[in-house]
Amino acid sequence: MNKQFWNLWSTYAVFYFGKVNLSIVIPALLITFTDLTLYNFGLVSLGFMGAYAIGQFLHGQISERFNPYIYIVVGLLLSGIVNSIMGFVGAFFVMLLILETFDGFFQSFGWSSTVRANTLIQKNNKDIDRSSTILGCSYQIGNSIAWVVSAFTVAWWGWQAGFWVAGVFLVSRGVLLYLTKPKIDYKPIQSVKKQVKGTLSFPIVMSGLSLMVINMVRYGVMTWLFTYYVLLGNYSIAEFGEVSIKSFLIFIPLAGVIGTLIYNRIPIEKDIISVLFLCLMGITWLLFPFTDSLTGSLLVLLGSACLYGPHVFIVSTVPSRFKSEGLVASATGFIDGMGYVGTTIIMLLVPYLVIETQGSWDNVFILWSLISFLASGLVAVTYFGHFKNNNKLKNEDNKRT
Repeated sequence: MNKQFWNLWSTYAVFYFGKVNLSIVIPALLITFTDLTLYNFGLVSLGFMGAYAIGQFLHGQISERFNPYIYIVVGLLLSGIVNSIMGFVGAFFVMLLILETFDGFFQSFGWSSTVRANTLIQKNNKDIDRSSTILGCSYQIGNSIAWVVSAFTVAWWGWQAGFWVAGVFLVSRGVLLYLTKPKIDYKPIQSVKKQVKGTLSFPIVMSGLSLMVINMVRYGVMTWLFTYYVLLGNYSIAEFGEVSIKSFLIFIPLAGVIGTLIYNRIPIEKDIISVLFLCLMGITWLLFPFTDSLTGSLLVLLGSACLYGPHVFIVSTVPSRFKSEGLVASATGFIDGMGYVGTTIIMLLVPYLVIETQGSWDNVFILWSLISFLASGLVAVTYFGHFKNNNKLKNEDNKRT
């Protein structure tokens, strides 16, 4: 891995300061302002994720035709500015909803351009495959660091600091990336019409559907599990940092990194490994409601270890397979956009299930289990319907050359 790869890697990790801070701020605002409800924050999360999904579809197509580094810089700066403003007006529901929606759109500048930039700085397909997996670890580690920093920041200085600290990190990293960006060739390979048509092909659409249901689990956990533990234990804001440690939540991304590295070392096709990992994740969430707190926390870590390998595969490795067609950013944007359609759904579905069952979370965990099995089936269909034969043809071509 070269210097520019790690520059990209660390940049995308910082994006998560503008994503996970909301999951820490939500329970703080619920405790501070009793007129706010779970439905209010479900709508706020819906605004963020909906805008992020729309942005992914849009930016995936547009950024294919421009310098991806500039695209990333613009996203970081705009997201940082919006987060800074929310530190002043976030207590007002309407303002929080509007600004989080803008933040979701600005955050969506990042991933499709990051994946495309990585394919442009790598020397060959082997380096692209290897680096795409490691690139996926950036958002796992960034998630973990941002979660810890946000939790203790809010505990020490209040909910406002959760937004202000994110703003500082995002703006600073945007300026640094602009100063260190490399010179690259970013001319588009296809016309807009062919680009859109290629994006709507069977493997890309099916991969998008797979990520849609996987994200219902991933962002369900990221956004709502911390709130579950806070409400279950009736904790105060000052105890947020302690909660994140006691419940092992800060270790979820670390478990994801370990799981991804194990996933990457297994010498069989990543499509098949993804099917198996997603099935195991479904089992962990099926068992979770029926265990004690320690066993439950360990199951969360095991489920996270099984989640991120398939997630990285679908959102990074699969789009990178379309480099020769000039569809890396387009495929990434479509797949990740579909993923955030699922995320948008889960933002309102979780509060609905909890409120309709008088505060019980069991149905939420069972839903995450069923979704995991569904994701496994979709990945299998995509593999046997396209990638299995396609991979064989590519291997044969490589042997000839």
